[in-house]
Amino acid sequence: MLHCTLFILHFPSANAQQLAGTWIGVHVEWDTDVFCPLSTYLKLDSDGSYTLGMIEGSANPVRATWAVQNDTVRLDTVHYAPGLVTTENGVLRIGKMYPMVFRQFADVPLDSAAAQKQLMGQVWQSDSSTVALFADGRATIENRTTKQRTAHFWRLARFDSSAFLVIRGNQYDQDANYKPLWQVVESKPNAFRAVGWTGRAVGIQTFRLVRALTPADSAKPNGFQTCTNCFTQAFFAVSPGRSARRYEILQLLTKQQQSALLGQSGLVRIAFVVNCQGESGHYELACLDTDYCPKTFDTRITDPLLTFCRNYVATDATLREPNRSGDRPNDAFVTLTFRLIDGRVTDLLP
Repeated sequence: MLHCTLFILHFPSANAQQLAGTWIGVHVEWDTDVFCPLSTYLKLDSDGSYTLGMIEGSANPVRATWAVQNDTVRLDTVHYAPGLVTTENGVLRIGKMYPMVFRQFADVPLDSAAAQKQLMGQVWQSDSSTVALFADGRATIENRTTKQRTAHFWRLARFDSSAFLVIRGNQYDQDANYKPLWQVVESKPNAFRAVGWTGRAVGIQTFRLVRALTPADSAKPNGFQTCTNCFTQAFFAVSPGRSARRYEILQLLTKQQQSALLGQSGLVRIAFVVNCQGESGHYELACLDTDYCPKTFDTRITDPLLTFCRNYVATDATLREPNRSGDRPNDAFVTLTFRLIDGRVTDLLP
């Protein structure tokens, strides 16, 4: 993450005084409603030294020098074009297409040991989510609107004199996959206040105490969960293409097909996600007639195709092979588009 952040930095036509200071990562905006949290800090010292590191110290920081000359920022030996960054109300935006967002850091001294003791083993609720912080380091986050609960790990990290609530990982491990950072600025017995991303802007959010956790409380998700917290379909897409795998799928479907259903012709598109452990979910079904207009197919056609995708395609471990990070598989977004004539599959589009 540190090196990726380093290479995509683009600084504005701003003077050194505006940029100098410590900035806390908020997120990268992949789309208007897709945000990938940034767990980094960016420190630009007035003496020309530069540091990029992780808030909880999970990686060695990158150190270099920086300077602003003639509306261009030099970071180590690389010069960055002006006009790609804005700073407003303590928020720094870097880049245009996929901007990185940082907020200006204000150190708020906090007794992290006391705060850790208060937060641990309790259920806390903000306006948008319910957060359970288990004593063994596990955590769950439940969206109050959708009621979807996801599983993660948590810790309270010290940065300067401040304390940050760091939630990361998934239901299987605690590596990477960060959720938005929260800097705890006030801790009371029945509530704590934190600075971070509220879902609309950078600001302060209050988390109210709901109750203490009990042995009956689950630290597991209540439904299908991807392994990547900022899962984006465009970056994990998998399809059979014109491979031998496509031919095998067609052969199996041909053997399983029932009698023809007249008038049931067109395209059936089935999309779903296979997570890093081979579990599947988020199934989507879209159908078109021969004129490419939306159509509802007979369930005698769509139900067997969905079952085939769940029981055969989604269980194929090779789907995750193109989506590996080191020795670990990632999630995969799978799309299959079937062409039908009178209810029979005649082709699988690449």
